[in-house]
Amino acid sequence: MSITRREFLKQGAGATTGAVLAGEGLGADAASREIADRDWRAREFDRKPDVVVVVLDDVGFADLGCYGSEHRTPAIDAIAAGGVRFNNFHVTALCAPTRACLLTGRNAHAAGVGNIAEWGRDDHPGYRGWIRQDAMTLAEMLKPADYSTFAIGKWHLSSLADQNGSGPYDHWPTGRGFDRWYGFHGNAIDHWHPEMFENTSAAYPAKDDDYHLSSDLVGQSIRYVGDHLAATPERPYFLYLAFGAMHFPLHAPADDIERYRGDYDSGWDTLRNARFRRQVELGIVPEGTVLPPSNPDVPPWEDLSPEQRRLAARGQEVYAAFLEHTDRELRRLIDFLVAEGRYDNTILLILSDNGAAYGGPIEGRLDVRRDAYLGPAPIEEFLGDIDLFGSDASYPMYSRGFSQAGNTPLKWYKSDTYEGGIRSPLILSWPDGNIRSGNILSQYHHAIDVVPTVLNMINEPAPNAFQNATPLPIQGTSFAYALDHPDAPTTKKVQYFETLGDRAIWADGWKAVARHQAGDDYEDDTWELFHADEDFSESRNLAGAEPERLAALKALWRHEAERYDVLPLEDDTLTLYQNAVPAPRATHVFFPGMTRLDRLSAPDIYTWNSTFQAEVELPASPANGVILAAGDSSCGYEWFMANGRLHFVYVYTRNDVFAMASDDVVPGGAHVLALTIDKTGESSGLATMAVDSKAIATIELSRMWPIYAANAGIRCGENHHAPVSRAYKPPFLFDGDIERVVVDIDM
Repeated sequence: MSITRREFLKQGAGATTGAVLAGEGLGADAASREIADRDWRAREFDRKPDVVVVVLDDVGFADLGCYGSEHRTPAIDAIAAGGVRFNNFHVTALCAPTRACLLTGRNAHAAGVGNIAEWGRDDHPGYRGWIRQDAMTLAEMLKPADYSTFAIGKWHLSSLADQNGSGPYDHWPTGRGFDRWYGFHGNAIDHWHPEMFENTSAAYPAKDDDYHLSSDLVGQSIRYVGDHLAATPERPYFLYLAFGAMHFPLHAPADDIERYRGDYDSGWDTLRNARFRRQVELGIVPEGTVLPPSNPDVPPWEDLSPEQRRLAARGQEVYAAFLEHTDRELRRLIDFLVAEGRYDNTILLILSDNGAAYGGPIEGRLDVRRDAYLGPAPIEEFLGDIDLFGSDASYPMYSRGFSQAGNTPLKWYKSDTYEGGIRSPLILSWPDGNIRSGNILSQYHHAIDVVPTVLNMINEPAPNAFQNATPLPIQGTSFAYALDHPDAPTTKKVQYFETLGDRAIWADGWKAVARHQAGDDYEDDTWELFHADEDFSESRNLAGAEPERLAALKALWRHEAERYDVLPLEDDTLTLYQNAVPAPRATHVFFPGMTRLDRLSAPDIYTWNSTFQAEVELPASPANGVILAAGDSSCGYEWFMANGRLHFVYVYTRNDVFAMASDDVVPGGAHVLALTIDKTGESSGLATMAVDSKAIATIELSRMWPIYAANAGIRCGENHHAPVSRAYKPPFLFDGDIERVVVDIDM
C-alpha cells in the first residue's frame, strides 16, 4: 500500500530524512564528526597500527574468489578469511571521484572531484577534477599522529595542466600529505610501458622482458616500507597502494593467460549463473535474492557467431589472468610484511573503485583507443591478431557480457548509479585488532566512511585545524562499530550518487535511481524505486506502487545535490574533454632529456600544417637515436636516426603504418634536420623530410589521428617509454647532440 510523503518521513530514519530536507538537526557532517571523535574501544597503543589501503581498478562485485568468482585470487581470499567482508559497501561509479571520497572522507563533488580530471570544469567547484585544498586527505590527517605516508600507483586527482615537468605540484600526492609517491597520472595506463613519476620527477623504471607495472608498484611499496622500517621502525606508516589493474588495457603475462585457455568457452550466461550460486552459498548474497535478466545490451551467448564467441572468451581469459597476476603481486607485499613482523598490527583494506567497466563491442576490443577514435576494427583483423590479446602489442578490453558477469547479481556497469556501478567488494583485516574473522557485514556504507573509520580504529580525533584554517568537515560515518557488532543496524542515514547525469539516492534502506542518456532532458529521465534492504539486486521496481516515497527520495536527492555542489548537471563529456585540453600554441620548443610533455599539451599536427626543425651535431660514426617521439605501443609517430639514416614513422594503427627513410647516411657534423607535414584533408597529410634544406624523402599520410588519441606524451632525444615504431629497442638515446627541436604549427 502506498503512503504519503508526510507518513514516509515519519517512519524510522525517515524522520532523519525529513530533518535533512528541512535543513535541521542531524546533518551528516555533525553526526560523522561526533563518531570520528569517539574513541573506538578506548584502547591505548604502544605503537599505532600501520594502515594499508589497496585499491583495485574496475573490479566487479563478483570478481574476487571470496565474493563468488572462479578467478584464482588466493592471497585476497586468505586476507578475507582472516578478516571481514562487506557486501553492502558502496563507492562512486567512476574512479577519480571514488578516490577523492576514499582519501578525504568527503563526498566527491564537495571535495571538487565530481568527475575525472579529463572532464574537469574550471567554472564549477564540484567538477574541477582535483581535491580542494581545505578537504584534508587521510595522509594529511595522519601527520600529527607521527605516521609516515606513502602513495603508490594511480593518482588521477590532479589537473591535466599540472601533469608536466613544470607543475604546479600542489595537487600531486606529495602536495597532499604523502611523503613519497611512485606512480602515474591519468587512468588507462599501459602496464608494459607506463609513464611513471617519483615524487615530482619523471621516473624511468628498469625494464626487462618480465617487466609489468603491477610488479613494479609492489616492488616500490616494499622499498618504501623497507626504508621506513630501516630508519624509524618505532613509527607507524600509511601506505596507499592503487593498482592500475584491472582497468583497460588488460595486460597480463603470457603464461598466466595460457592457464585460462578454454575456461570461458561456455560463455557469460553459464558463468553468471555459476557465480550467483556460489554467492548465495557463501552468504555474500542474501537468500531470496533474484538474479535479474541480462542487461538489455547483452545478448544470449548462443546468439553470438563462433568468431564472436572465440574473441569474447579470449578477452575474459586475459582478464582472469590479469587479476590472478595482481593477486600474486599483492601476496609479495603481504609476505614481506609478515616476514618483518608488521602484518599483524596492520589495518588492511582492499576495495575496488567502481564496478566492472562496460566493455564495448560484444566480442571485446583489441585496441580500445583505435576503436573509440577511429571506429571498430574489422572482425577479420581482430581474429588475425587474437594471440596479441594481453601483450604489449594490444590495448584490449573484454566484452560487456563478461563485464556483466563481473557485477553478478547486480545490474549495469561502471559509470551507472545502479548497483553494478557502485557496489564494491570491501575486505578489512587487522589480526591484532581482535576482529571476529570470517564475518560478512551487511551494514550500508560508502567510500566517504573509510576515513572516519580509520580514525576511529587508531583513536585519532577528526582534525579541526589545517594550514591555519578550518578544514572542510568530514562527511562520512564510521563503520568501526560493525566490527564488534556484526548484526548492528546501519548507522548511516543518507547517501546520494551522481555520475554524468546518472543519479541515485539511498535513505533508510530505500533507493531511487535514474539512468540518464547524454543529451536528454534531465526532467524526462525515468526514476525507479527499490527497497534496497529487501531487494539486493534491484529486481523489483516499486515506483508505480510507491509514488509518494519516490517523490520524497527525489526531493532528498535534490537537497543533497544542492548541499554538495552537484548542480548544475553536465553530461557532454566530449565538450568537457576538449575544454580540458590546453589551448594550442603556435610554437613548441623541446630539449633533449626533458621530462615528457603530456599528450594533450603536445603539438597538434592533426589539425594544422606543421614544421619540425632539429639543430643537431652528429657523431663521425653513423648516428642513432630518437629525435622526437610521441605516442605509445598502439599509435604515434617517431622521428629518429638509425645507422646514420633519418627516419620518420607514423603509426595510425598497429596494422596501418606509414614509414620513410633517407636513402643516404647523413654525415657527421652540424646539420639542420627538418620534417614538414602539409595537411591534404581533414585526416590526411603529406610528410617531407629534409637535411640542410634539401628534401630527402616524402610520404603520404592518408590517415591521421588527433593528438588526444595517443596515451603517452612527447619525448625528445630518447624514448624510455612505449615503443611506437618498434624499429629499435628503447630507450634509444640520441648519440649526437641536439641543441633544440622546434615545432611550428600554422594555426
